[in-house]
Amino acid sequence: MSPEFNEKVDETNLDIFAERALTATIKDKSVDVLIRFWKPMAHPKGGWACLYKIIGVGDGKLHYAAGIDAIQSVQLAMYAVGAELSVFQKELKLTFLGENHLGFPCNIKEATGSCPYCKSGEAE
Repeated sequence: MSPEFNEKVDETNLDIFAERALTATIKDKSVDVLIRFWKPMAHPKGGWACLYKIIGVGDGKLHYAAGIDAIQSVQLAMYAVGAELSVFQKELKLTFLGENHLGFPCNIKEATGSCPYCKSGEAE
């Protein structure tokens, strides 16, 4: 996050629009991990920013993904979280609802819809 943008952002005054609770297992001890996304906002230098934070593992700092519009910023924030969590998966066991797949995209198979966990269907 650029220093000038970071200094202007006060997460306590922003709207959280999504959260996901994960469980990390470290040496047979369970730790709660919370993924939090804030409502996208216009970035002062143009485009949009979606703020996110991983609480419980990592640096616990506020980060953001920038996109050309609000939707792209959310998509990129989801990928950023997926990538960061995949690094943690190498050091500890992370689960979502008891499953190893955490529900965040982190590779090209998920982006293209060829991931076995990410099947989409037509609305009936």
